[in-house]
Amino acid sequence: MNEYNASARPGSTRPGSRWAPPIRNPEHTEPWDQISDEHRNEINDCFHLFDMNKDEQLDFSEFRYALQALGFSNVSRPDLIAAFKSAARPRPGWTPLPALPNQPPPQPTPGVVDLRLSREGFQAIAARYVAARDPREELLKTFALFDRGGKGVITVDDLRSVVKELGEDVPDNELHSMIEQFDVEGKGGVSREEFLGIFLDR
Repeated sequence: MNEYNASARPGSTRPGSRWAPPIRNPEHTEPWDQISDEHRNEINDCFHLFDMNKDEQLDFSEFRYALQALGFSNVSRPDLIAAFKSAARPRPGWTPLPALPNQPPPQPTPGVVDLRLSREGFQAIAARYVAARDPREELLKTFALFDRGGKGVITVDDLRSVVKELGEDVPDNELHSMIEQFDVEGKGGVSREEFLGIFLDR
């Protein structure tokens, strides 16, 4: 589904690594430049998926579901509305409603339902959420996928199972080497802390 790649926005020079923490470089102040290429691709994929009528714009409902698909399901509605309104523009052809006798005056500015968010606007908002997310959350979810049975460590048997499921042919001596390299305490498996260190201490 990666029809749109990271080149959809300029300045995308970072290697594709979903687990890398955001770049803390003063030269890259935009959130889009702080996230990985894989996250950029996911953001673009979500925009394409939830742009239901393919007009290169999201209404508020589409925007909300797209953020949820990226893993941001706990953002409060007021925060979602504020983020949406900060980057959205009136839909094409919007005009204020006519005034009616004995009725409250119509809103002079468009409401949330009359706003539309461009691809660039969605990229900016979603990248801001991704860049602010603790990278350990995703790493620990990945750890849990490797740690069969919730033992608290990833063992050679765990790696062997994953490799088999992926259809790869990795010799046992290489699997043992992977574990031994990062099993600092020699306990026969890689702990959560050691697993985080593999990715965050680079």
